[in-house]
Amino acid sequence: MRFSLTEHAATDPAVAGRALPVQRRYRRPAAQVVAVVPACNEGPTVAATVRALQRQWSPPVDRIVVVPNNCTDDTAEAAWAAGAEVLEFPGPNPHKKAGALNWAVSRLLPDLADDDFVLVTDADSVLAPDFTRHAVGALTQRFGHRWRRPVGAACASFHTSHDGTGLLDRLQRNEYTRFARQVARRMDKALVLSGVATLFQVRVIREVLAARGDGRLPGYPGELYHRDTATEDIEMTFAVRALGYRPVAPAKATAVTESMPTWRALRHQRLRWQRGMLDSLRLYGLNRRTFGTWVRQAATYGGSMLAPMYLAFLAVVIAVTGGLPFDARWLPLTGVFVLERVWTVRKGRPGDILLAALLLPEWLYEQWRAGVYWLAAWKTVRGANREWINV
Repeated sequence: MRFSLTEHAATDPAVAGRALPVQRRYRRPAAQVVAVVPACNEGPTVAATVRALQRQWSPPVDRIVVVPNNCTDDTAEAAWAAGAEVLEFPGPNPHKKAGALNWAVSRLLPDLADDDFVLVTDADSVLAPDFTRHAVGALTQRFGHRWRRPVGAACASFHTSHDGTGLLDRLQRNEYTRFARQVARRMDKALVLSGVATLFQVRVIREVLAARGDGRLPGYPGELYHRDTATEDIEMTFAVRALGYRPVAPAKATAVTESMPTWRALRHQRLRWQRGMLDSLRLYGLNRRTFGTWVRQAATYGGSMLAPMYLAFLAVVIAVTGGLPFDARWLPLTGVFVLERVWTVRKGRPGDILLAALLLPEWLYEQWRAGVYWLAAWKTVRGANREWINV
């Protein structure tokens, strides 16, 4: 048996992609879950992603479709060997991940019912075995309060691998741990729909497509993800909210993703993320759906100025007085800061907790991150081209 997309690809010159034979196909009378995995040179990690999807049990993932695009390695072969369906993008893909997802979803959608689910996950993500249980539960829950908006998409509460022992690994691990804790404390409210893994109900996907087609949402007719933003997942968060839905990140719907291996790769990742946020704010403007995000961004940029202003103040004091006064009464306040940093990562590895207790490394990391945010703002104002690199 061959996957139905194979015949479509063979007969439609515009879809001349390579669809490898299907090893198995599930059919269930209940709503099905279809996983779509865009992948660019993910040969070393895609098999683990596929195996994690195969382990989902309540409900199971009925189909796993890996979409290699712009690959120069063995991503397609590794995905096929792991048991996934492979639908390779035909030729160069100038729109990267958004282009691959739009192409794949448009071909999968005709065979899906409104109550089916589409799970979009990166090829370097490993989902917990009960991810679909909690994500589907979040999408199908019902509330007694009329004022509470329905859930439109559920994304992963993600962490990084515990394997890395370098400084950069520990800094990212602590950062992600605190972010997941912050989301849980907000009753699973997602600030952004993570590209690590996001589950949509098909009826919401069709509503987004219809809204892009009739101009209620920015974007291109027939395309689910906006191809012109630096980060398509962030723009999708705005789109879901604009249609009156809530994006959520259930605390128990967990996944592990790869951390950036180098400072250069991390800089590129964070620069792209922040430019994606600024792109989305520009597209959607200031309104009641985006007001909270505008406030958070203003607080982020305003807060990033506190450290430089404080250091400048200390420099002036030293220049005027010839020294820096010390008052022991400030020590208890420093202790409170240390306690807060340690408490928020208390479930981590001993080395991660020690790093938090030292304060200075994480403080310097936050200043570096603030610098990347300002660089993103500068590039956005200048209209600089968005850069994509393989990391």
